[in-house]
Amino acid sequence: MSDFELLPFEICCLIFDFLSVADLKNVSLTCRRWCHIVFSDRYIRRFMLKINLHRSDISKVVKSTGSSAVTDHSRVYEPSSFSCSLYQRCRMNKTKSKCELRQMSLVLRRSCRHYTNITFVCDNRSEFTDNVFNVILNLLRPSGLERVELLKIILSSNLNVLVTILNSAIRNMIRLKSFHLIYDPQRRLQCGDQVRPCVVIESSTITHIELKSVIPEQIKVPKLNSLDVSLQPGIAAIIESVANHLTTLQLQLDCTSVNCGEEEIYALSLERLKVLKLSRGTMNEFSFPIPVSSNRPGLKLRFFRHLNKLEKLILEEKYTAENIFLAICETSLNLVELKIDHLKVINCTVLDRLSLLQNLKILALPNIYSSHEISFHYVYLPKLESLHLEIFKDSSYSFSKFVNLKRLIIGSYSSQAPEVIDIVSMYIQQLRELRLYFLDYAGVPSRTFRKLAYLGQLRRLELIKGHLRRDVFGRCPPGLSELESIVFNCCQLDTEQFDGLRERFPKLKDVRFEDCLVRGQMPYSEVRLSYR
Repeated sequence: MSDFELLPFEICCLIFDFLSVADLKNVSLTCRRWCHIVFSDRYIRRFMLKINLHRSDISKVVKSTGSSAVTDHSRVYEPSSFSCSLYQRCRMNKTKSKCELRQMSLVLRRSCRHYTNITFVCDNRSEFTDNVFNVILNLLRPSGLERVELLKIILSSNLNVLVTILNSAIRNMIRLKSFHLIYDPQRRLQCGDQVRPCVVIESSTITHIELKSVIPEQIKVPKLNSLDVSLQPGIAAIIESVANHLTTLQLQLDCTSVNCGEEEIYALSLERLKVLKLSRGTMNEFSFPIPVSSNRPGLKLRFFRHLNKLEKLILEEKYTAENIFLAICETSLNLVELKIDHLKVINCTVLDRLSLLQNLKILALPNIYSSHEISFHYVYLPKLESLHLEIFKDSSYSFSKFVNLKRLIIGSYSSQAPEVIDIVSMYIQQLRELRLYFLDYAGVPSRTFRKLAYLGQLRRLELIKGHLRRDVFGRCPPGLSELESIVFNCCQLDTEQFDGLRERFPKLKDVRFEDCLVRGQMPYSEVRLSYR
């Protein structure tokens, strides 16, 4: 018996994730155990079939596997069936590309594999549109819809024919839980296409819907409880139609719309909401500035005064006024997570109202704008485990009163960093993750991490920005720290080999450099060194 046969089921799945569809088929023919793993329900659920048929993309037919945790934090190789753009191949050799598409359509039709996650990326400006639809039709045949749980469509042009197919196919997806329809506004403006697809969403199983730059004509989803949409005129009526069962709502400003419809949104009554996220879309070369919202301040205040069941609130807006912050603290007493990207404070004692949120576990106030110093001395949050403070005025370091913190993200100037680490190591003994933002690129003193070893439960340290010299860890006592991972993010480094790193952190396993500049070398996008 080989050593590979002794590996657990989960480890085998991770190894098989790196194989293409053809190699995976060969693996299934090797032995009975591998065949059982490949065709088991647990492994098939890991599959995501991604068909990218847009003419300007490099990889056109891609099969990728693995969980989101893997694909988000590491570079996973995604095997492709075509080495270059199908559109370019079509220009060079139309017959060959069309034959490849027909072959792929035939393989999909004959295949016994059923995918749980399907993603389409396509437009209608290719010379092989008919063959594209053959592929899609074979995937959306009735016999292949039984296991689909997630369906994601990314359109770059008006594809009403595809949408018509989807409208009928969705009804046959008896396990479909999540539906995503994204109409790319950049492609639409670039191509001069101002027509949006006509969508009718009807399903008895869907619980989550994502709509970007799309307003459905009709929506009949009785089990819908989560909605992710872009703000635009008319979307308020859609939200209101499903408000009775809606518990999660994400709103993003559509940068291509002159009137984003915020006033209609704040006029809604969404008292059942438990999760709310308001964010602003990023500007790009195809978008133009949006005028200041015309909604009345009192309307927005009344909106937040009725959200008494909220458990998670994320406000990624240009700024949040003090009266809105007060309304949140006085109304949403069940909050477990609160994040406000830009908080404007006039009266510094307003932060004391945070004590009303006794269930709060995650608090993120990365940018607090105030003409006076702020303080958390009179804030009592017994369940707080994560705190994010990046830009704030607090010379007394009152954040140290949250002694039960497990995760701390703090901003500091390089000259003040040693004092910040000393305060943290003295009061917050249970900290497991520390992220330190350096607000300047001055040299970080070597005495900064001298008391890092006193954080007995610290496992992960991330340093963002700042200039780190070779001896920055030189005054750290050797052999006492439990640190396992160090991440350098957007830092300026003299070298990637720091003095005494292995001796001072004997349990260190991973060191990562992300977008760092090393003197005399090319910039690092992402480099990982193993210390196992």
